[in-house]
Amino acid sequence: MFGEFIYISYKRRSALNIEQALSLVLDKKMGAIFYSLVVLMQVTALLSTSPPKCKPSDSDCLKSAAQALTPLLAAGMPALGTEPLDVMRVDEIRMDLAGLRLNMTNSSIKGLKNAVIDKIKFDMTKKQLVIVYHADVELTGKYKAAGRLIILPISGDGDVKIELKNYNSKILIPFTIVKNKEGKDTMHMKEFKNEFDIKDGAHYSLTNLFNGNKVLSDSMLKFMNENWKLLSTEFGGTLMQKPNKKIFHVIRKYLHNKPIGEILDV
Repeated sequence: MFGEFIYISYKRRSALNIEQALSLVLDKKMGAIFYSLVVLMQVTALLSTSPPKCKPSDSDCLKSAAQALTPLLAAGMPALGTEPLDVMRVDEIRMDLAGLRLNMTNSSIKGLKNAVIDKIKFDMTKKQLVIVYHADVELTGKYKAAGRLIILPISGDGDVKIELKNYNSKILIPFTIVKNKEGKDTMHMKEFKNEFDIKDGAHYSLTNLFNGNKVLSDSMLKFMNENWKLLSTEFGGTLMQKPNKKIFHVIRKYLHNKPIGEILDV
């Protein structure tokens, strides 16, 4: 009687294990199907549903079209191999400039999904694209700093938060025209140039400056926040270099996958 009970219990456990295994397999298959559907929906949303075509000289039309695309591109498109721009992840930012040695890790950048497109211009004669936008941008992460910041010595290892108010960016992208697999003209982009300005201020927050010395820490943060314009001019280009490369990568991927005839009325 006892042996029969053990045998029945064993069969039940075996059946349960089989059911669990089948459930796991089905979950993985359903997950793969769900991911494929998501990718398909993204391709449909981004590549099939296009903004109205604009003449290269129609700045208002181009600006409106680019503004409509901004949240879609910022969300990230795995179907095109692009990462999200908001929240953007940057593994490491290194800086060795003007006496300052700074290493930031596990950085996150927020705010680009709300970017306002101020200007967009396709110059089909010079073969270059100009994009001008502004946004409030917040950068957070871990930092290690040593050396000198302008005139003051600095050292620290902790958390960092940088808020850029009304960050203005101008991206200049030269391009060539190449044929895609269907024989349609697309834009091929290899590099970019960036100019920036911070109009309405920057605010810096860093923990554990000078090993937690509050007097020195407060003095340094006061200096940084009172001289935000100087710091932004001196170090902002290097700080935003990797984020700007990620923005360029998304623009390049999108335009390379869209025939010119679907974007511009040429």
